[in-house]
Amino acid sequence: MFTCPTCGSPDCVKPMAEILAESSSLYVPCSTCVADQPLDKMAPFRGLGITAGPDAGRCPACGRRHLDIVMAQVLDLLIDSGLKPGNAALKDVGTPLVALGVDLIDPPRLGKKDVVLVLDEIDRKTAEYVLAKVPEIKGVIRRHGGPGKSVGLPDTGEEPHLYDLLAGCDVRGDVLNSLVGDFCFYRRQSVMHVEYWRNNSVKIKVLEKMFLQGDLAGKTVVDGMASAGTLGLMAAAAGAEKVILNDAWLPAVESILLNIEANRELLGVGLERLRSLSGLPVIGGEPELIARASGSVELEVYHGDVRKLAGVVKSCDVCIIDPFPGMPSDDFVRHWQGITKDRVVTL
Repeated sequence: MFTCPTCGSPDCVKPMAEILAESSSLYVPCSTCVADQPLDKMAPFRGLGITAGPDAGRCPACGRRHLDIVMAQVLDLLIDSGLKPGNAALKDVGTPLVALGVDLIDPPRLGKKDVVLVLDEIDRKTAEYVLAKVPEIKGVIRRHGGPGKSVGLPDTGEEPHLYDLLAGCDVRGDVLNSLVGDFCFYRRQSVMHVEYWRNNSVKIKVLEKMFLQGDLAGKTVVDGMASAGTLGLMAAAAGAEKVILNDAWLPAVESILLNIEANRELLGVGLERLRSLSGLPVIGGEPELIARASGSVELEVYHGDVRKLAGVVKSCDVCIIDPFPGMPSDDFVRHWQGITKDRVVTL
């Protein structure tokens, strides 16, 4: 059982084996609701003649609702609250993030607490109202800076860009199906940027190519700016002997630990936490060893500046540098070039 870092619920975070067992039917329409048509997202919603109650459009067979119907109810509440004009369309609502990001052919059919909403114009009172009235909503986040400005920490000397969790829970996961195995990576979406991993991801393809060429087998790999731990844990499953995962952003370290636990069956490890995250600085400086795992692969988790981590690690075979979106990598790479035996991989 996993405890959610935001709400403490045992239902937010599931082990990957459990997710795989249900992923084939996750958000998939049943034979009754498969014919449901999407709504016009450009037209004024209140001109569509759609009922927007909590059970409107609910499938009598599977009990779920089309994403557009759920968003229509949210928009109806926002109009009633005065946060949207009466002629607003579905496109004006915000960004819905399914609780578990998976590849979908059809628009998702949603059950209880299946969506984290990211909205640009929302206050706490209305967010709590939406959470209470729309059964499919898990959490409501207020975005700052628009969808083009990533949330999180660009570098240790800069201010983090944060969203506000106004109601409910912001923890969600993304399922990654790769050549090295199937993973689920969780994060708190109000403090870490959205990153859907898909089969055509350049970063994933780089790790898969290294796996196929044997470039990771038996190696010591550093994932210096690990975020949720995706690339480092892929390297671990791809045959690395040791993987060091580090991030200066404390919520990222929290996610790394959570994701080791959630994917431990694939990784074949048991996690030992060496110290509590409580009391640690939100932005790390001198690297501190937080946890280690052992089994099929050796893992170490650090919290600190990736440039200073080079002085702690001193030597590795492969170093992965995946900076914050929009950040140049040259300064980070410079600290690792002299101590990395094979190559520094920049993504």
